[in-house]
Amino acid sequence: MKYSILLASLAPTMMAAPLTRDTFEWTPTLAGYFDVVFQYMQQAKQPGQPSPTCDLSKAAMPIAPSPLPSPAGLVLEHVAVGRGVQNYTCANATATPAAVGAVARFYNASCVAADYPDLLGLIPNLALQYPLPADPSAPLAPSELQLSSHHFFSNTTTPVFTFDTPESPDFGTIFAQKVHSSDAPANAVPGISGTGNGAVPWLYLTSRSDTESEIKAVYRLSTAGGQPPETCADMPAAFSVDYSATYWFYK
Repeated sequence: MKYSILLASLAPTMMAAPLTRDTFEWTPTLAGYFDVVFQYMQQAKQPGQPSPTCDLSKAAMPIAPSPLPSPAGLVLEHVAVGRGVQNYTCANATATPAAVGAVARFYNASCVAADYPDLLGLIPNLALQYPLPADPSAPLAPSELQLSSHHFFSNTTTPVFTFDTPESPDFGTIFAQKVHSSDAPANAVPGISGTGNGAVPWLYLTSRSDTESEIKAVYRLSTAGGQPPETCADMPAAFSVDYSATYWFYK
């Protein structure tokens, strides 16, 4: 019975199908992901295994290499996987690329964070290997997480998170500011297919006074890709770098 419950829980978020094998190239990253899913399925067959609860009070953030401020006193409300691009500009060929924001779609990973934390750590790396779905409202393949919000910058320094989809939690629009950062771990995935210039930093953001939301803090963690080359040599005036990450929203 509990095995059936687990499969039902996995179906909309992680088990969308063997169809992924036909749609996407079978890579070690994808194989590792489904291996962990299989392990959870095997565990669920054992007598006495608890049912998944999607209880975010059980979710624990990964610790950054340089620890970020604690969310003590706040309550975790949502966890999402972001998949999109970091944007940069180049003044000239000898300049250093300048960060000018990001654009991403966010996908609801709250139940994964609560019940399958080691899977959550794999999804950004997996998501980076595949393009976003052509249908803007479609789930994130191959994990099948559902779209929950969008991310962009209102200017070069103000990240915005807007919960504006039919399936979004009621969190409004968050205008944030960076407070602290930590370099990504040395073993973070540097880019698509394991090649690239590195993973963007992990961040601790707080909401600005113009925020239309009860969310007070946002953490960007488990980043994959997104870093630009060290110089602008042979780069266009504006360019983007694919990235993925998990985002933790606290009220």
